[in-house]
Amino acid sequence: MRKILLASLMSVALVGCNSSDSDSSQTGTMNLAFSDAPVDNLTKVCVAFDQIKVHHTNGSESSWGTTSFAADQSSPECIPPGLSIPVDTDGHPAFMVINLMAYQGAEALQVLSDEQVTAGQYTQLRLSVLEKGSYTNGTPYSHVVTDTNAVEGIRVPSGELKLDGFNVEANATQAYTLEFDLRKSMVSNANGYQLKPRGVRLVNNDAVATISGQIAVASPACGGNIDDAYVYVYQAPTGGVYGDLGAATEPYATAGVDTGTRAFEIGYLPLGSYDVTLVCNGSEDDPEQGGDSLTFDSQVFADEVLSASGATYTF
Repeated sequence: MRKILLASLMSVALVGCNSSDSDSSQTGTMNLAFSDAPVDNLTKVCVAFDQIKVHHTNGSESSWGTTSFAADQSSPECIPPGLSIPVDTDGHPAFMVINLMAYQGAEALQVLSDEQVTAGQYTQLRLSVLEKGSYTNGTPYSHVVTDTNAVEGIRVPSGELKLDGFNVEANATQAYTLEFDLRKSMVSNANGYQLKPRGVRLVNNDAVATISGQIAVASPACGGNIDDAYVYVYQAPTGGVYGDLGAATEPYATAGVDTGTRAFEIGYLPLGSYDVTLVCNGSEDDPEQGGDSLTFDSQVFADEVLSASGATYTF
């Protein structure tokens, strides 16, 4: 895994400001990165986007467009060989495309760096995703590649991911990460693959940590067979009730266990208390509906406090 920092040269457009001169003079600095929790049966999730907008409670809006994105930092594996991202009449790239599967666990791609914005509360962040358009060879700009090498386009409701708000303190720098939990947000049905806001979280990097660990070689976990093992993390207290994805008691986050290294990692979890457990048949968990029959290992780490230093578990 690699961690790449993309320092975008981006300008802020503030419009419709209805606050006092004193309020509007207060600014802070914002960083924004993208990260991913993986999804089953896909090797690439290429998301092409051409605009990021944030809306302030005072009515102003900040936006970053395609002229600000650095095309050379787009994921090359998302662009067909011999082709390139199209450009506008001024030679600017039409969009940026990121393979979310390349930034798993605690890895992230920083997209906005040291951007000055009006301080205060923002009600919403919107990511404009290209669900239409394709390269000259027919590959959709936004697409997935399955584990059978099939390429399929990604649909996004209204062409935008509308996400939660956040706060920017005056005279300070805030770093946020857009965490895509693809097992929840990327769904497959009769209409193809769809990326939904559900499972996409905007988290404050100052208040998150990583859970990691491994399954010991001689561990009896899952009867010694970890081929389909997943770590499930639930916000405590749970009362010992652990649901599947889509249930009212669904996990906050999940991650598959690497069958080679026997390791797992879940990044960008908000600080707090969690129950950490192991599911032995995780791939059978359908995120679109509750009620799937899961096989839980008997070992549970209950009411574990996650601090800024993170936590490590061995099953």
